[in-house]
Amino acid sequence: MESDVTQTLSELERKLKELERELENVGRGGETDAEPAQAGWTAPAAGPAPPQAPAPPPAGVTPFTAQWHGSGPPQGAAPPPPPPPAYNGAPPAVPVPPPTATIYWQQAAPPPPPHIAPAPPATSLHHQLDELLAFRERLVRSTNDLVDELSRVLAELGADVGRAAAPAPPPPGPDEVVFTGPVTIEAGHFGDLATLAAFEQAIARTHGVVEVAVRALDAGRATIDLQLGEPVPLGLALRQTAPVPFVLTIAGERLVHLTLTPAGPPG
Repeated sequence: MESDVTQTLSELERKLKELERELENVGRGGETDAEPAQAGWTAPAAGPAPPQAPAPPPAGVTPFTAQWHGSGPPQGAAPPPPPPPAYNGAPPAVPVPPPTATIYWQQAAPPPPPHIAPAPPATSLHHQLDELLAFRERLVRSTNDLVDELSRVLAELGADVGRAAAPAPPPPGPDEVVFTGPVTIEAGHFGDLATLAAFEQAIARTHGVVEVAVRALDAGRATIDLQLGEPVPLGLALRQTAPVPFVLTIAGERLVHLTLTPAGPPG
């Protein structure tokens, strides 16, 4: 068995060398025909049929595991012969590697665009006017509330905001001035002593007068001193008792001028 295989391999090797030489000759001269070499080649005698090869081992097993399963070569057996060379000048088979798996990376989908809220519809002019009027009413109401609060605070502090200040009373007239204690009266013009005596007696009867005396008389004008026992509006009190009308003028804190006006005797 081994001798037949060796013989066959030797014959094939010889034929391969002859083909190589023929190819070299053709490449050099360009006229050499490879037919004689092919005609002189005879197929080797068919030897006995080779034994049936065992079933291939399962995928992924080691040689030791394959041998244990009975599908590998027996222990100590020679390695299998190399594949036979190509015939008739054909180039040897080129091993083709298995196709590599192509990995397609799935590109991530782009994120969705952000949601944009639709713009609100344009407000009509009528709606804007209504808003302005409502704002004006709120502003007026707030202003009135502030004014009321301010008025209340001022009223608590004693200020009268709702009414104007009352006008100041007019100053008292000369007849309304109140005197007390010693007072001097300069009166005139007296035409005679009887008129002066009647006037002096009238002063003595005036309310509040406790003492009266004529101190001097010069050119019809008399200086009269009197003492008041209580505060008295001297002008008003003298008009009730004086025999003749007069005009009263305040000349000082304790000095009064009386100007007698011509008139008939009191009736």
